[in-house]
Amino acid sequence: TRKPSADGVRRTRQLVRDLVKDDFTIVSGLAMGVDTAAHSAAILNGGRTIAVIGTPLNTVYPKSNFELQNFIAKEHLLVSQVPFHRYAKQGINGNKLFFPERNKTMSAISQATVIIEAGETSGTLVQARAAIQQGRKLFILESCFHNTAITWPAYYEKQGAIRVREYADILNALR
Repeated sequence: TRKPSADGVRRTRQLVRDLVKDDFTIVSGLAMGVDTAAHSAAILNGGRTIAVIGTPLNTVYPKSNFELQNFIAKEHLLVSQVPFHRYAKQGINGNKLFFPERNKTMSAISQATVIIEAGETSGTLVQARAAIQQGRKLFILESCFHNTAITWPAYYEKQGAIRVREYADILNALR
């Protein structure tokens, strides 16, 4: 989510710290919120991170991530499938379609997707569908199942997602 709770940010930082310690690379979309927290925690903890963006490589979105995007481009890996010329020629309505494609790409280049927090219409659910379709692991934190405002956790659990009660649930499924 772009607007995570304080607990969501804390969970993100702790999970990334654990994953980095176990030598996993963090892949995220460089959006505000959980994505920014994940990339920042990976860097802070001496890990590797890949940012898959929904704009061309020469465009920063959101603008508040200008320094983070440049740092990742120089010291880690910045990936985009968005063509420069097409992006410049079409308007916002056409360009916003690149973001769901970014989510599919993140799933495709990752061993697994972990959902920390996501609303009922979150773009993260595009990545959840892609992970299931691509045969990738999909992890959903237990806290999502306790959120009565959303219904998707139970749906994806029936599709094969793994409920995460503790970090060992992730580690055991990936090793």
